[in-house]
Amino acid sequence: MAELQPTFTGPIIKLLVYPPPPAKGGISVTNEDLHCLNDGEFLNDVIIDFYLKYLFLEKLKKEDAIRSHVFSSFFYKRLNQRERRNAVDASNLPIQKRKHNRVKTWTRHVDLFQKDFIFVPINESAHWYLAIICFPGLEKAHVELNPLYQPQTQAHSTAVSSSPPTDGGSDELDDVRQHTAVPHRSAADVNRQQQYTDGLHRIIECYGTDDSHNSDDQSSCQDGCSEDDSLVDECGSFDKAELTSKPTICKQPCILIMDSLRGPTRSTVVKTLREYLEVEWEVKKGSKRSFGKDVMKGSSPRVPQQDNFSDCGVYVLQYVESFFEKPLPSFHLPMNLLDWFPQQRMKTKRDEIKELILKLQTQQQLNLKSSRQTDGCHSPCEDTLESADLIPPISS
Repeated sequence: MAELQPTFTGPIIKLLVYPPPPAKGGISVTNEDLHCLNDGEFLNDVIIDFYLKYLFLEKLKKEDAIRSHVFSSFFYKRLNQRERRNAVDASNLPIQKRKHNRVKTWTRHVDLFQKDFIFVPINESAHWYLAIICFPGLEKAHVELNPLYQPQTQAHSTAVSSSPPTDGGSDELDDVRQHTAVPHRSAADVNRQQQYTDGLHRIIECYGTDDSHNSDDQSSCQDGCSEDDSLVDECGSFDKAELTSKPTICKQPCILIMDSLRGPTRSTVVKTLREYLEVEWEVKKGSKRSFGKDVMKGSSPRVPQQDNFSDCGVYVLQYVESFFEKPLPSFHLPMNLLDWFPQQRMKTKRDEIKELILKLQTQQQLNLKSSRQTDGCHSPCEDTLESADLIPPISS
C-alpha cells in the first residue's frame, strides 16, 4: 500500500475547465481537487462530477448518450436537503412535492422518461454509492427475444444438470464468489489492512445514524421504509453464459443500488427516488402515475467491493464506466456483477484519473497558446487557465 500523502496546504490553483469554453457547464478542477486522488483520500464532488462528465462526453457512444442522463453529485443532496427556515412557506404541499420543488429546474430541458438510464451519485455520511434508475418510461417489464440466445447442446445440458442447483444453495455459492472476487492477500497485506478497520466501522456505523440535521427525511418514516425492506435479493447470478442460455431478455423499470460497502438495503433512497419520479411525471406529463414497488422494483446487485475505507468514490466512478463499457444486456433481477471488472483495475484507477486531468490541462494550455498565435485575440478561457501555465509538475 502506498504511503498516505500529506494534507493539502495550498495555494489553490485552477488547473482546467472541463469541458472548456465555449461549451457550457464546464467544471473547474484545481490542484486541491487533484490532491484527493492520492491514496487514502476521499474523492470530492468535483472529481466525481468531472470524471462522470468526461465518461459521458468522451467514452459513451452517441446512441447510448441519447438514452442516458447523469445527474450532478449535488442532485440527491439537494433533493433530500432540509428546508431553510427563511424559505418560502410550502407547508401545505406534500413532502414529495416540496422535495421536487428544490430540483424542478434541473430537468427543464430533459425528459427523464425518454431515457433508459439515469445515474444518481449519492454521498451520505462521507460515503459514496450509486443509484441507477432504469427504464422509467416503461410501465411494466418488457420481454423480447434474445439475439445472443444459443440453444444448449446435449453435452452442455448434461454439464448444467450435474451442477448444483441455483435455488436454495445460492447464498453459499455467492458468498464463495464474493470472497474469490478479492485478490489473495499475503500475511503482510492482511496486517496492513488492519489499519483500515476503524475507518470501515465508522462508515458502517454511519449507515444507522440520523442525518436529519442536513436532510429532509420526513417521507421516510418507519412504515414507509418497511414496505421496501425486501428489496430484490442480491444473491442471484448473472453472467454471459447464463445470458446466452436464455431465449428472452428483460427490460423492466427498476432502481439499482450499487454500493462498494455492503450495508443496509437503502430502501429509503429507493423510496425517495420513486416519489421524485411520481411528481416529475405529474409535472411533465400532466397526469398521475404510480412508481410504487409493484411497478419499479429496487435491487442491490452484487458488485465488486472496496477493501479499504477511502475508495468508495473510485468504485462509483468505475461502476458507471463499466456500465458504459459493458451495458447490461438484460435486467432480470436479481443480478450478480462481482466479475464486472477486475479488482486489480482499482489499484491504478486514481493514477489514471490524475494522469487524465494533467493530460487535459496540457492540451488546454497548448490550445490556448495556439489560439493566441493564430488570431492574436483574447480567448475566453485565457483568464481561466493563465495561472495554470506556472504550475510545476505534480508528482503522483
